[in-house]
Amino acid sequence: MGHRLHYVRWILDALPPAERLLLVSSSVAGAPEFAEYLGGAGAETVVLDAEDHGAAIAEALDTATARGADHLVVPDGDKAVRPLLRALVRGSLGRSRPRRPRVTVLLMRTALPGGPEAATVGMALKPALVAALRRLPGVRVHFLTDAFGVVTRRPGFPGVTPVRDPVAPPSEPIDPPRTGDRVRVGIIGVISARKNVPVLLRACVTRPEVDVVLAGRCEPDVRDALATDPAAARLRAEGRLAVDDRLLDDAEFDAALRSLDVAAVLHDNDAPSGIVAESCARGVPVLGPDRGWIATVLDATGCGVKARVDDPADVADALDRLLAERDHYVAAARKAGADLGTEDFVGVLLGDRE
Repeated sequence: MGHRLHYVRWILDALPPAERLLLVSSSVAGAPEFAEYLGGAGAETVVLDAEDHGAAIAEALDTATARGADHLVVPDGDKAVRPLLRALVRGSLGRSRPRRPRVTVLLMRTALPGGPEAATVGMALKPALVAALRRLPGVRVHFLTDAFGVVTRRPGFPGVTPVRDPVAPPSEPIDPPRTGDRVRVGIIGVISARKNVPVLLRACVTRPEVDVVLAGRCEPDVRDALATDPAAARLRAEGRLAVDDRLLDDAEFDAALRSLDVAAVLHDNDAPSGIVAESCARGVPVLGPDRGWIATVLDATGCGVKARVDDPADVADALDRLLAERDHYVAAARKAGADLGTEDFVGVLLGDRE
């Protein structure tokens, strides 16, 4: 769902039109993002009948097999591991079945959530299920790493190789660094609890020169925080809080990110963030967490400053340090952004490269 449908578009665009078969559940086909990212993809589209996710995965495999497909790619495969394993094992026990396609699965989440997100039984079982899936013939499993390829192994998933998060450089030249007395710090994209919006608000409310920008669809808990948090009320009263709570198309996303002086990526879960790379692609430095995957990327690229995401005072201090040497961090972000692209993502998933 969401922006991940863009990943599907890159895969389809890498194939000749005659080889593009898109298998999609009815819930995804009806989403507004589907038209945004997959409209005009030139693919033959089959809307699956199954409403249950597990049943949809099994139906997708059966449909690809019946159509004689050579390769089934599951680009958001975390919830597909168990039903796909079940369907493949069941199919291997049958007789006189047509040859099934080879299968490539991409794991986009390879760590337990952090902060306000609760762990689930499925997440705890995922490493064992992935290990079993990888033993089946004709199956490959990869994990989504950061767009810079910094992290190459994930605990609990030995032998699962990385695929770099695809981030295409913007078509327009990078804007020159912003100047002026006001500083715009923002969170862009789908805005969920793990992005620690209240902490950012409380950090910035003590810095009168800082304006906060939230652009992208806000989840309900974020909306509740914006309605009840005293820091949000004060920033709004002072004209220092701008909220654009809706799905952004590509041009709007680009414009919102370019408008920032600093991108706040204060995630408290151990996972990659496409926003870090998207920011670097536009020369925007990053205010990030002091632990986890994003911290590792900040250390490797030098594109931003780290802070304790549970401490508004530390976030405010980190922001001060970043702004004091912003030209240095802008240069580092631009240098890191020069190494971005979609070739590794497409090539590995389609089997053109390892």
